[in-house]
Amino acid sequence: MNKIDFRNAFFDEMYSLANKNKNLVFLTGDISAHSLPKFQKKFPSRFYNLGVAEQNMITVATGLAMNKKKVFVFSMIPFLTMRCFEHIKIDICSHNLPIVLIGIGSGLSYDTDGHSAQAIFDIGIMRMLPELEIYNPSDPISAKKICKIVSTSKRPSYVRLDKSQQVSIYNERENFNANFKIFGNNSKNCIISSGIMTHKCLILKKELMKKNINLEIMDLIKIKPINESKLIQKLKKYKNIFIVDENTFSGGISSILSEIFIKNKFYKNINFYCLKNTQDVGCYGNRDWLQKRNNIDFNHLIKSITNIIKKND
Repeated sequence: MNKIDFRNAFFDEMYSLANKNKNLVFLTGDISAHSLPKFQKKFPSRFYNLGVAEQNMITVATGLAMNKKKVFVFSMIPFLTMRCFEHIKIDICSHNLPIVLIGIGSGLSYDTDGHSAQAIFDIGIMRMLPELEIYNPSDPISAKKICKIVSTSKRPSYVRLDKSQQVSIYNERENFNANFKIFGNNSKNCIISSGIMTHKCLILKKELMKKNINLEIMDLIKIKPINESKLIQKLKKYKNIFIVDENTFSGGISSILSEIFIKNKFYKNINFYCLKNTQDVGCYGNRDWLQKRNNIDFNHLIKSITNIIKKND
């Protein structure tokens, strides 16, 4: 199967939507993607590069949205979220404007660029905004379908895109109206993951089948808000639950799920695999090396999950 860049899948769909919606406007903070030049060429009056001035970009987006434009805003995740947090909170969310924030570089995407470019804290701060919906697509098809969903949303949305090319794990018939999708069946063991890490977990599932260990994989596509009652109902059947996340425990899906479990008095054998709560300043390496440093690499996951399942059989 061909690998497709998350950005191209998302922006190709945005281009198609712009052909039908003359009010769709795109803003970028001096960052591009292969699929964007055709949008700029066909809709020059609806494409604005506002340069390395992300806070100003949020203010411009707010003004456009207040004038009935459907605004898509694009930048690297740390600059879009942390640098602009107060502007997003006050300008966009307090007015509940249906602006789409598109962040590139989820998790450790910008691996060798160091901690300032990595997106391992953004979920934690963005989920504090009550009005904001957060999506974390796991493949090109989910990225494409989420673009269509947020294009008609009446609330502000934040979409995290990985900076990589991946094969599709979904088919075009999926509607992604639910928070999550489960791969597999007839198992008492479940891995919950999201985004790029879902691919690793699906490979891990195949490897463990060789050891006669069956796992189901739950892919969290929409991480805010989560339908808590539906989630808990689906998880009740499992004996062992493993949460695999390329974010820090504080603020990532690990802490989101922990809060849900405690609030709903849901107690199982739950195991967490996520990044350490540190910025790792001055530590540089590729994504595989960084994952290994944080014990979320393939070999560690297989060994640890195998031992836990065998121990609890």
